[in-house]
Amino acid sequence: MGVISSQPAPVAESRAAADDGGERRVELLSQRYFLENIARWQLANLLPLALIALCNLGRPGFGLTLWIVAANAACMAAMGGVCARLRTHDDPPAQHRLWHLYQGMAFVSGALWASLMLPVATTLGKDIASTFVCVIIIATVSVTSMVIATRRNGFIAFGAGFFAVLLPQTLWFIDVIGPIPLIATVFFIPALWSLAKAVYTQDRSLIRTQLEKEDLAAELTRALERAEYLATRDSLTGLYNRRAFEQVAQSLRAASDSGPISLILIDLDHFKAINDQHGHACGDCVLQKAAELILETVRPVDVLGRGDSAVARWGGEEFLLLLPECSLPMAVLVAERLRQRLARLTDPSWPPHLKVSGSFGVACWRPEVTLHHCINEADQAMYRAKQGGRNRVVAGQGAKLEAPAPGDESARTATG
Repeated sequence: MGVISSQPAPVAESRAAADDGGERRVELLSQRYFLENIARWQLANLLPLALIALCNLGRPGFGLTLWIVAANAACMAAMGGVCARLRTHDDPPAQHRLWHLYQGMAFVSGALWASLMLPVATTLGKDIASTFVCVIIIATVSVTSMVIATRRNGFIAFGAGFFAVLLPQTLWFIDVIGPIPLIATVFFIPALWSLAKAVYTQDRSLIRTQLEKEDLAAELTRALERAEYLATRDSLTGLYNRRAFEQVAQSLRAASDSGPISLILIDLDHFKAINDQHGHACGDCVLQKAAELILETVRPVDVLGRGDSAVARWGGEEFLLLLPECSLPMAVLVAERLRQRLARLTDPSWPPHLKVSGSFGVACWRPEVTLHHCINEADQAMYRAKQGGRNRVVAGQGAKLEAPAPGDESARTATG
């Protein structure tokens, strides 16, 4: 009887894809750590090579030892060059040709380490120098195997090269050195494999823990940023809420010093009728489109745009703009531009006869008055625009205003 999966196929596939992606991150990070540190270990391996050459100094096999030591040093230098090239690539995959080259060199290096046993094989156990050489080789090969265990293919290649040369030597000299070295070599293989597997598993476990911590920290950062955004933004339009607007306004006031700052208060005309006749969903869409229009108009790409401005949803259908380094006449021009664009605002989802307009109140925030005093002044100007017939711009403080653009008969601008 077949087993029925408890997870839907799409869910199982998405989890499998996530697992594959997580394993790839682990592999790439392990690979990067290996490439960053392997050069130092290869440099440290020069010390045991020098000790082996020193132990064989004046012995019959010194010439062969010196040749193998030089060849192994050259091989390790070439491996270091390959690793340096790999470090220049962005996360090179395990199938990269340079990795294959590195694995081939690892095989050669392992074979050369085993070859260093050859000059002392006949005297093994008979003098301290030969025994010391054997200990150095076994210790170095063991530690090197642990170092490169995180690169499984490289470890296998290195071990294969080492045992491919060492095993025939123990068989060839068995009548001289006896069977113990052969037995020790045979048991050395699974012991080395077990240690390397433990190192590989621990390496992956530590990297997974590190990545989980990084992901958790990133998620926490995003959550904090999201919480901060929600605390300062209107949920419907994405504009600043009142508290955030007041904070930004005070910062801009301090930055502008005594420079002119203007406020524009916008109230959408007959908004309650839009909600009553077309539903609140339509009303919400009108608010969102109006917010987008306002942001688009005050962006730097606009003719009258200002990238340092602040925009808030001040009330149900009210919007408040703050324009630093903007005189009252210029703010009136911006408001008139907004009024004209708002009157042309439409959307395919709206009823054909739905028209949107707004009443605008403009005020200058003088350094000697508070923000709320200036907002109240803009509010009074906006109410005068309402009383004057709506869909118009009214400025406070008796400002002298420029006429609207020629050809725009619907433009209505007044002074307070």
